[in-house]
Amino acid sequence: MKIDSIIPVSNKGLDKTKEKLSNRDIAKSYKQMDALPNVYQMPISFTRKWSEHTSWGAVINPKTKETIFKILTYPDSKKVIVTVVDSKDETSKKTYELTNMGEGVFATKEPIPAGEVKHGDKYSYTIYKGDGNVDTVKDPYSFRQMKLLGESVVYDHSRYRWRDSFWFNEDKHRISRVANRKNQLTPVSNARIYELNIATLTKDGTYESTKSVLQSIKRIGFNAIEIMPVENTYSFNWGYDGVDKFAPAEHRGGPDQLKELIDYAHSIGLNVIMDMVPNHLGPDGASLKKTGPYIQGQNDFGESFNFEGKNSRYVRDYIVNSALNWLANYHCDGLRLDMTKYMQSDYTMKQIAAEVNYHFPDAFLIAEDSREKISVDDFGNYWDNPGEVHDKRVVNSLLPFEYGESASQEVHCEAIEDICRGKTSLGRLGYDSEWDFNYHHCLEEGLYGVINLDRFEKACYCSQNAVKYVMSHDEIGNREGTRLIAKLMVPMLHLNENIILDENDHRRVHEFASIAKKSMHDAKRSLVMQKAQFVAEHLAIMYQTGKLDRYNTANITNSKRRAELEESFIYDILMPLGIKSSSGVTYDAVKETFMKSFDKNKMALARTYSIPGPKMVFQGDEKADLTPFRFFRQFESVRNEHSMHVEKGYDTGLAAYNESKMGSISYATSAKDLMNKFKRLTKDLNQLNVENPALARGYLLIDSTIKNPDNVFATHAYDPQRKNEVFSVTNFADLKYPRQGAAKYYIQFPQGVWIEKLNTDDKKYGGSGNINGKNEIYSDGSTLTAINLSGSTTAIFARIR
Repeated sequence: MKIDSIIPVSNKGLDKTKEKLSNRDIAKSYKQMDALPNVYQMPISFTRKWSEHTSWGAVINPKTKETIFKILTYPDSKKVIVTVVDSKDETSKKTYELTNMGEGVFATKEPIPAGEVKHGDKYSYTIYKGDGNVDTVKDPYSFRQMKLLGESVVYDHSRYRWRDSFWFNEDKHRISRVANRKNQLTPVSNARIYELNIATLTKDGTYESTKSVLQSIKRIGFNAIEIMPVENTYSFNWGYDGVDKFAPAEHRGGPDQLKELIDYAHSIGLNVIMDMVPNHLGPDGASLKKTGPYIQGQNDFGESFNFEGKNSRYVRDYIVNSALNWLANYHCDGLRLDMTKYMQSDYTMKQIAAEVNYHFPDAFLIAEDSREKISVDDFGNYWDNPGEVHDKRVVNSLLPFEYGESASQEVHCEAIEDICRGKTSLGRLGYDSEWDFNYHHCLEEGLYGVINLDRFEKACYCSQNAVKYVMSHDEIGNREGTRLIAKLMVPMLHLNENIILDENDHRRVHEFASIAKKSMHDAKRSLVMQKAQFVAEHLAIMYQTGKLDRYNTANITNSKRRAELEESFIYDILMPLGIKSSSGVTYDAVKETFMKSFDKNKMALARTYSIPGPKMVFQGDEKADLTPFRFFRQFESVRNEHSMHVEKGYDTGLAAYNESKMGSISYATSAKDLMNKFKRLTKDLNQLNVENPALARGYLLIDSTIKNPDNVFATHAYDPQRKNEVFSVTNFADLKYPRQGAAKYYIQFPQGVWIEKLNTDDKKYGGSGNINGKNEIYSDGSTLTAINLSGSTTAIFARIR
């Protein structure tokens, strides 16, 4: 591909940028182009007219109530007919032949007069293709889809009366990429996100029932909710198998109730981030392949989009417009884009960012990308860097000339229509943040006792602009669906070494080896580890629901009675779960490992909140809830339940769905008290981030990081504008200070006077109470300071002078 074939919209903007570049810079750019031959550095501009963005599908003019239809089909199609069925009289049908606008685009030549097509009418397209085939399809731009494989529904977005004008015009709690001192909006770095799944958050699993939970989310201190995808699918699933990119799931309440949910969230001060899926279509109900050149093949998740192949221009527009739909029609404040690397098109990623930036300057974008080992400089030049834990192109602001000059200017970038898929790369992709897999994995190592502090230090430093979390839906559901506490109990109880496989398990080993193409040894090992997770979950839930209380021998002095209970525990609990009687697992062991896991969970959450930038908690984790989050889905046209059961170890249909619903566990009173203490920790961490800007918009002073060989790790966050400093100490080891034969823990604080603001071992958080309290800590910055520090604890200190 020739570099000079890409013409920027604004030569004026390009000239300004050239003025900033020295000859050395330009030479450096070309040198890197030689090193990476598929890279083109010429700036690319994107800007469609807003009327172009909003011209697709069945669109009712909000003022005149006239209707237009527009669809992309194959370029050689001969004719397209749209058939409209009256919503009040299904025997009444109207047909309209669309005009061939070229390049596979068919549209109404003149608007259809008001009243002929109405809100609620059903419609479909009949496409007469060049090869002689005739197909009737639903609308790719369907705003409402009552039946997954049926007709689309005409939906007039202007009918809904939004009540969030104060939120968008005056509320300073609104998160914005352009937040600054002048507008006083909240920057993305201050985001405290609660990730939720509509289907399982409440018993009813609807947009309407979700509203009942939002006040409690707000009271805990979160300022944003991230909604897992609601793109229309058949029946229940996580949401990542959507096929109607513009229509929210009808079985959750349809478009009006989703708008009401978002409206209500804004009224109580919660930002709304919509999770969208730009990388594939689900396997059930997809008809884009029949409709036009939307699909280029398969990827790991389903049908992948034709973003860079032949006739791809309007396919890119399609996914761009789906992003704009959530912002324009549903008033979302930000978007999270699922697994962007599987889009296999940096060009499309950049086009989404540029169009969103241009038309919605306040809206922010979060990518789930997971690529790494790429660096980028101030001019958008980039190069391979094995030491980079993220791909720095992803979260990197677009240059000014990449936005175009005017929204009234029609711009079409056709230069990449015929290039090979996957060969396009651009210097900057323009996202505001990204999910941080690397931080999670490094933290996970620490939770399991094998932390590499040098690697963890780098992960913390590189995570400051990224969305950090202890667990997301992926780490829970894509494994066994078990929560962190149960996962951590497995090695503590040595369950992997003490699991017994029954006849059904052995049968599944053989099937799994065949399906996963693994050796019998590896298949058996995988299923043993999987079963150990389920067993730990059962033990944790039985402990928290009081079902193990009768085996508690703490207050029993009669040795015979103690022996009887211990034997009963083996026969009643261990053997039915498939745990060896010689495992050494007792009631006391379950209790001890549960509380250790609980402490590690608190430690991890506080450590995550100690790093500047956005944070996220998945539903239930704010209170250490044990409710599983299984992988669940139900399809109409895909029947592979058995193979999924073999892989996952459970029924991924209705049983997994119901098991994953929050509130499905009846906890004992003592458990509820413990969970409330964890929830108080979450609330206090959120408040600590509000009161200390160093933990939000500040940055880590890398020279102040402490990495002690006894697995004590400390970071120093600093906000120069507010002169705010926070020093956070995490003890990844189990050793407690002070303890018998040892003094307090000695650590080098930065210079100043410090006071402890939060300690996860505080009794109010379910700890032992080994804290430092309100005692002022003086440090000259060079001598060691003595503090109380329990094992598996994070203590957070703020400088007061």
